[in-house]
Amino acid sequence: MIEPAGHRPDPPDDRLQDDGGDTTSHGMARRLSRRRMLKSAGIGAAAVLLGSAAATGVRAQTNGVWVREHGDAYALWRDWQAAPGLEKLVAAGSLAANPHNIQPWSFALGANSIEVYSDPARAMPVSDSSGRERIAGCGCAIENLVVAARSEDLDAAVTAWPDTDPEHIAHIDLAPGGPATAREQELASAIAGRHTNRGPFSRRPVTSDVLESLAADAPAGAELAWVTDPGRISALGDLYVAATRSITEDEQMSTEAFSWFRNDLADVERHRDGLTLNCQGLDGFTLAMAKILPAQSRRFGDAFWLRTTRDTHTATASAYGIVRVSDVEDAHDRLAGGRLLEHVHLAATAAGLAVQHMNQVGERITREAALRATDRFGAGWADATGIAPGQSLLGFRIGYPGRVAGPSPRRPVSDVLVTR
Repeated sequence: MIEPAGHRPDPPDDRLQDDGGDTTSHGMARRLSRRRMLKSAGIGAAAVLLGSAAATGVRAQTNGVWVREHGDAYALWRDWQAAPGLEKLVAAGSLAANPHNIQPWSFALGANSIEVYSDPARAMPVSDSSGRERIAGCGCAIENLVVAARSEDLDAAVTAWPDTDPEHIAHIDLAPGGPATAREQELASAIAGRHTNRGPFSRRPVTSDVLESLAADAPAGAELAWVTDPGRISALGDLYVAATRSITEDEQMSTEAFSWFRNDLADVERHRDGLTLNCQGLDGFTLAMAKILPAQSRRFGDAFWLRTTRDTHTATASAYGIVRVSDVEDAHDRLAGGRLLEHVHLAATAAGLAVQHMNQVGERITREAALRATDRFGAGWADATGIAPGQSLLGFRIGYPGRVAGPSPRRPVSDVLVTR
């Protein structure tokens, strides 16, 4: 719920780096053009077109190179409003932001109520050992559900942790309410368009009044803080890059994250969760080549993530938002923070803004605490944001999009409904 040092101009789309295997004597990965990248990988244009035309065509066909996001794994984004009865609200909840797209929720339907549960099988015990992001993700789902209910002229009363079951996140009572306002309808309409945008953001600044408007009418229990000072943006970007590097150097964290990456169309359709090539913010040429070429290794993926964090994510962030709570260890605060985050992302989508959830720093602080290692990030985070790590639940970058974000796969409603 997540991902970046120094701020530099975003590289042109036709410039990529290799995966770290080709370095100078100083250990810095050298820049490669697309043509040189293909040649260095042993797949020059002639090889692609002639030497391996058959294999390339097969992989292109089976991995969805020519068709994007039209399979069953993406159907919920298109069809959520057609679901019957309360299933429509569950569908909306299932489209919420969540860490690494693990979709950590399940739902049970009553006559006029919905129960929300966290799914202990859908967790990241290394990267999110305290469950902070997982519970916040359930909060995002609740907010989507509440927003969708209001668009149906229903009032949703949320009771968090209604019993002693730690996985029973919330009971939601639904009752007829007043007509939905234009703003409520606008937020509901943004549900299907809300995607994490990992591509470059434009240089157009986001004004302070626009930023402040995003939390209007948000649920109570958490606050939103903005980092807009250029010096602090740069310092925070450096911290994100350092944290990302630390994650890629941590074998357990890297392996766990990679286990949620779906490299080809068959994996996407089988799992209908996790991260995919389509949602990496790539330009069209690079995305097509990534799908045509053989599946990449974890090491290659880590190197790519570190590069884009440095050269795209932090380099083009207009501002950072921080969800602030009283105590990140408090379950109710986590849920409230997740609801606020989803509300802001919906409002940003309605305003034509792009958002990327970035929680590498928080993940490293939690990881180092679990390992009883020296905290290398807490002090820098507090200096850059003005917020203590113990109150910084979630973070994200924001700006005007340079590319349209692709959706991530989602499980169908039938897969998230349970009987209790």
